[in-house]
Amino acid sequence: MANFYFCSECGNVFESMRKASVNCCGQEWQALEVTQDPNEKHKLDVSVENGKRIFRMHHPQTKEHYFTFIAYVCKDEVVMRTYHADEEVVFEIPEEKKGEIYWHCNLHGMYRMEI
Repeated sequence: MANFYFCSECGNVFESMRKASVNCCGQEWQALEVTQDPNEKHKLDVSVENGKRIFRMHHPQTKEHYFTFIAYVCKDEVVMRTYHADEEVVFEIPEEKKGEIYWHCNLHGMYRMEI
């Protein structure tokens, strides 16, 4: 299982495959935990197009409230994309990939879905 860390001071996102000690902006960060099932505002839309599984978020990306990353995780691979305010949230992986998708909201925490 991957561990994810988010620095709320500067927006850095860190990933580790094992427990790690992560320091950023003078603070030590704990690994994010899956906080809850996503409500309608935080659900990912999933579609399959041209052999790719595409994840989209239709949530406004404002400076105050935005999705910081989406990551695909399986036993031997982590693919992560970070996002910033005012940036469209779209993430693609090959359709045949199986594993877990994690995504993180800067205000409401991290979510997880098996694929």
